[in-house]
Amino acid sequence: MQMNTLSNNDFLDNYVLNKELCAKVGISSNAYRFWKNVKAAKYDGCRAVFLDKKSILVKYQKILQSCTDLSGMVQSNAFCTYTGIAPSHLIKSNNSCLYNLLEIKDLYGIKFVNLKKFYDDLNLDYRYNIYVEKCKFFGPSPFEKKIKLTAEMCLGYY
Repeated sequence: MQMNTLSNNDFLDNYVLNKELCAKVGISSNAYRFWKNVKAAKYDGCRAVFLDKKSILVKYQKILQSCTDLSGMVQSNAFCTYTGIAPSHLIKSNNSCLYNLLEIKDLYGIKFVNLKKFYDDLNLDYRYNIYVEKCKFFGPSPFEKKIKLTAEMCLGYY
């Protein structure tokens, strides 16, 4: 078994949530640790494990079709770390203006944000690093690239 650490802006395009796969197959969520040549990954500081679809045992390949497509998604903790926003912005009941701008999916108690769609909605290249903070903290326009997200929040990119 090979465990990799994903960067906070790495999309989960080629991965499946281990917890979902194991629930559908009816096996322990630790079973992947004993599989030969399996490639697992997780975000730094997060507990959820993702399995590379190409490295999953042949007998479970058919189950992959019924698993949730995580293309463009990142785990919510990774999204918050990457953009610099507080996790409270990803909770609907907190009435954050940012919540409505994001595609958020909850799967087996793990929250995901569609980072790829967020980039696409803002017409940004995926190679840009982004951060979100109050507009009043940004420098003048020619010096700092920013996109106004809400009345008070802006997204900076470089």
